[in-house]
Amino acid sequence: MHKRLKRLEGVELFEDEVVGPELIGTIEYEHDGRHEFYGAVIPTTYRVFLRIAISDDEIRSRDVMYSDITGISRENLLMVGNILHIWTGNEKTFSLKSLSDGRLGNFLDFLIQYRSRALHIEEGTQTSRTQDAV
Repeated sequence: MHKRLKRLEGVELFEDEVVGPELIGTIEYEHDGRHEFYGAVIPTTYRVFLRIAISDDEIRSRDVMYSDITGISRENLLMVGNILHIWTGNEKTFSLKSLSDGRLGNFLDFLIQYRSRALHIEEGTQTSRTQDAV
């Protein structure tokens, strides 16, 4: 299951789209009355893919363009660990919890770089990787 979540099977990438470092963990996302799934969040140079395991045989994918993301926040809870939140509009689209610092750092570096490029944020502009929105 782990390997299947990391692969973007059946997803058509843009011609020059590059896949970045994925994060695997427990995803909080509402789907058919369920709110917690094992899944992956995979950034590319244009968008972020959310892949959740519905069952042992079924994986669902959803993509969010960087221009639709209004915020990215991170928090660290004592008993849970790192939690990453992705926001669209005024709503939290999904959260990924139980992350390791090293993998999260690489993921956020990639995400911030390509989201900034997509939104035409000038180089040198301050961005934050803490609980403040990025």
